[in-house]
Amino acid sequence: MYKELTNMKIIIRKARRGDGKGIAESFNEGIKRKFNIYTGRNQLFDKKQIKKIEKDIKEKSKYNFSYVAIDKNNKKIIGNAMLFGKGKGRVRHRAEIGWGVHPDYTRKGIATRLIYSLIKEAKRIGFKRLEAEAAIKNKASIRLAKRMGFKIEGRKKCGLILDNGKCIDTLIFGKVI
Repeated sequence: MYKELTNMKIIIRKARRGDGKGIAESFNEGIKRKFNIYTGRNQLFDKKQIKKIEKDIKEKSKYNFSYVAIDKNNKKIIGNAMLFGKGKGRVRHRAEIGWGVHPDYTRKGIATRLIYSLIKEAKRIGFKRLEAEAAIKNKASIRLAKRMGFKIEGRKKCGLILDNGKCIDTLIFGKVI
C-alpha cells in the first residue's frame, strides 16, 4: 500500500504558520471537481477563511490542531487531518477528528498516515476518546475509519444536506485510545 507513497516522498507533519493557503487549495480542488460532495462544507475557502485557518494554526492550541501531508516533489499540501477538543469539563477527554486528501492523491495511504499521526498526538496529550462522522455514501471514509479501529456507534438521520437539497444520513464513529 505504501510503495506508491514512498516513491512520492510525502512528508507528514504538524501544520504551521503559512500552511493555511495550501490546506485551502487542496480542499478547494476537491470542491471544484465535485470530489468533496459528502463533506460538511460545500463552499470554496476564500481569503478571509484562509486567514482564520492561519489564526487557528498560529494559536497552537493543545486541544485543536492539524497535521498536513506535503508532496516533497512540488512542495504542495495534498491533505490534512484536524483534531478538535474542548480540553475542559466532563468532555475534556474526547475530541472530534476530520480529514481530507487532494483528489489526485487518494488511495495512497496518505489519510491513514495523517490519522495515525493525530491519534499518536492525541494519546500523548491525554485524550481518551476520538470521534468522527461520515456520510453513509462516503465509502472511502467509512472504510478508513473502520481500518483505523473506529467503531460505528450510531446513525444520524438527515445528518448532511447535499447541494441538491437532499438529506443523507451520517454514521457516528468512536474509538477509545
